Amino acid sequence: MALRIRDHAWVDTPLGPQEAWSERLKVMVEQILASPLVSSLVCGSQRVLIYNDTAARLYRDRHPGALGCSVPSTFPETWPIVASIYERVFSGETVHVPDQLLDLGGGEAFDAYLTPVRDEAGAVIAAHMVGFEISDRLRAQAALDVSEERLARALDGGNVGAWELDLDTLEAWRSSQHDRIFGYEMPLSKWTYDLFLAHVAQEDRSRVDALFQDALAADGVWSFECQIRRADGELAWIGAQGRIDADAGRRSRRMKGTIRDITERKLGDIALRESEERFRGLVEGFGQFSWEAGADGTIVNDSPGWRAFTGQRLDEWQGDGWADAIHPDDREDIKGRWHAAVAAGCAIDAEYRLWNAASEAWRWSNVRVVPITRPDGTVRKWAGVNIDVTDRRTLQVRLEILFNELQHRARNLLGVVASIANRTVRQGGSVEAFEERLQALSRAQGLLSQGGSDKVEIGMLVRAELAAHAESGSSRATLSGPEVYLTARQVQNFALAVHELTTNAVKYGALKGDGGRLSVTWEVAFDRRQRRQLALTWIESGVAVRPAEVPHRGYGTELIQEALAYALQAKIDYVLDEDGVRCRIEMPVP
Repeated sequence: MALRIRDHAWVDTPLGPQEAWSERLKVMVEQILASPLVSSLVCGSQRVLIYNDTAARLYRDRHPGALGCSVPSTFPETWPIVASIYERVFSGETVHVPDQLLDLGGGEAFDAYLTPVRDEAGAVIAAHMVGFEISDRLRAQAALDVSEERLARALDGGNVGAWELDLDTLEAWRSSQHDRIFGYEMPLSKWTYDLFLAHVAQEDRSRVDALFQDALAADGVWSFECQIRRADGELAWIGAQGRIDADAGRRSRRMKGTIRDITERKLGDIALRESEERFRGLVEGFGQFSWEAGADGTIVNDSPGWRAFTGQRLDEWQGDGWADAIHPDDREDIKGRWHAAVAAGCAIDAEYRLWNAASEAWRWSNVRVVPITRPDGTVRKWAGVNIDVTDRRTLQVRLEILFNELQHRARNLLGVVASIANRTVRQGGSVEAFEERLQALSRAQGLLSQGGSDKVEIGMLVRAELAAHAESGSSRATLSGPEVYLTARQVQNFALAVHELTTNAVKYGALKGDGGRLSVTWEVAFDRRQRRQLALTWIESGVAVRPAEVPHRGYGTELIQEALAYALQAKIDYVLDEDGVRCRIEMPVP
């Protein structure tokens, strides 16, 4: 989703291009992408949707079309239900929505928490949603309700049917409960083995009949469990046992047995198995594992997950040996907090560095432990789970670095702007000239943002400045040189120098008339100490320039000849003759 959000055509949406987004919105986008839970942002009056990978899997066929689109058009069936909720959030209210159904074909339900996101001025610009899926809990509750109803029926009627099968005619006597198990409210007038097989699910039919034939051949016991299709069309599970009675001549005549409805148990087994599979998948997906400790806090049970992660043997892990797998700088603090939690009987939520045997490195782990208590409130044992949060911690560090870099760039940029304003005003320059220089800085910053890094290729910078000032500049200007990148600090000053050269060429030089020509070439050279140097040559030709009409000591000329030399340790050779400007700039580059 990070890639999709980066590459999305936001300029075609109500949010506009990403570079125009507020810093608060950008930070919130980073937060939802880092969240392992279902998380989204609903932005602006058009309710534009941005969401993370967990939500993308939930949205199924609505993804990826939902990105950047309005929530009402993406979820028209549920929008009338949730529209008022989002209105409350955009009015500044935090809203908790319990048991919220999301009708996307999977029967998902959530506890949702929606909070307003404000810009720097305090206005609500988006609604941040975090959803905790509770579908399993609701389904378990529904299954429990069904189970209790079935249990009541079983206790009332016994829920056990008796039958006796004539092995010659394959016709059977049975109790009324037998027929009710197969979905008949009133007992049938006749029941046969073939009718029974017709109720058995297709996938179980051959197996059940084979067991019956084996019992006949061995005069033995017929015992099985299978799925059936009841008379009302519902699927159910039954368990049956039958035993053959033989006459004095050992000829099999009758089989007597019982049948019971085991649907409740089977569904419980299936649900438990599916729940365990989901839990294992969740554990493996998040790199987490669970463990248990005794009431006194010592490890007595095995945790294959812990041992697989840390590489500890069982004897090393048990007791207090688990602490040896924790980073030495974190060990005593975690042990102290753990012992304090055990003494107080309270939960613990902590993070520490844990040794990972597979990568042979320390990884950050979040541990959450809760006490399992008896009815009298005493602690019976402790249950804990560890989640690998290394990626989250890395992201937090990176965000801090990016924030510091942003502050540094902003301070530098403000310094340059202040300098331009001061020089322009002091030398009697016009407001238009000041605005043009600011626009040059803005173009340079745009190139930095477009590249997504702290450097800009020099050819892109020169072309952008020529395109901004001379419509025909591209046809009368020749640019050539290798790929050379300037840092963010160099770009600001260099962009202003190129701006001054370009505006002078448009007003007085090669780009003023139709006959002028401009050649801009650059190369990488090395000084006497073998340090990389950019050598850029700006040559105008084909136009008659009257040097007397060109201002000789304006801020632009001062910036080219002196400011570059001071700010970027550049060497400048600047000459204005009758054929235009000839300028050579040599400066160190990384």
